[in-house]
Amino acid sequence: MATPPTADVVDVHVHMNPFWRMDDAALATLREHSADFDRKVDLARNPDRFVDYLDSQGVATAAIINYVSPVVGYGHDINEWAASFRAAAPDRVLAFGGFDPNLAADPEAEIDRAIDDLSLDGIKIHPPHQELNANDYRDDPDTRGLDSLATLYERCADAGVPVTVHTGTSIFAGARSRYADPMPLDDVAVDFPDLDIVMAHGGRPMYTEEAWFLLRRHDNVYLDISSFPPSKLLEYFPEIERVDDRVLFGSDWPGPMVPDIGENVDAVRDLDLPADTVDRILRGNARSLFDC
Repeated sequence: MATPPTADVVDVHVHMNPFWRMDDAALATLREHSADFDRKVDLARNPDRFVDYLDSQGVATAAIINYVSPVVGYGHDINEWAASFRAAAPDRVLAFGGFDPNLAADPEAEIDRAIDDLSLDGIKIHPPHQELNANDYRDDPDTRGLDSLATLYERCADAGVPVTVHTGTSIFAGARSRYADPMPLDDVAVDFPDLDIVMAHGGRPMYTEEAWFLLRRHDNVYLDISSFPPSKLLEYFPEIERVDDRVLFGSDWPGPMVPDIGENVDAVRDLDLPADTVDRILRGNARSLFDC
């Protein structure tokens, strides 16, 4: 039997979710594009088995990414689920929850619960799945409650809680790709300079130049490389060494068409990058950002 790799990687983007709560169409998409999906559902029901899986992939810590969206069928109670999953393996799991101002009856109460009561490690916003832009607090009418996005950013900045924002397209039915452009994060980074912003997916596939601009401009913007085939990373970001202190490994596992985490880790290690850059991407930057 092969010896498992040493567990030292931090994966900042793993979709361990209560799949049984998903909208039927979203669940069908995952089943169609994710091999051995029932095993992954079993891991979501059994944190101990999930930790065993992390061990087998050489992963020390995984951020489980949960968010609120009518496209996938998750409400704000997803935050409680994420926190309870983390409680079963607190040394190995970071819990990300979500916030959707369009679905929150009492936005400030939802923000308080996520940050103060549940002490979530991060919050995810998914513009294509929530039909909003990350900077809508600037000019959308208060009647939609989008001014509460500013409250979220202020509270997260004060609490040292990173906000991950999906950038780029989505294959899920109901996703609105006109919200895929990462450029609204320019406003967020300017308006909230103390907020750590994780730009998930780097705007792939058609907004990677915008993502690169944001990375170069803002020291509080990080790149989460999840959903990129790692072997193609340098094709999208050939000068990634210039920002290697703000690049984070994420697998997007078990998302559609995503191989096992360990395969993605190996592909990053095979990139033509200095060893210290690879180490920052796979573990160092995330350990610093999340103090894990």
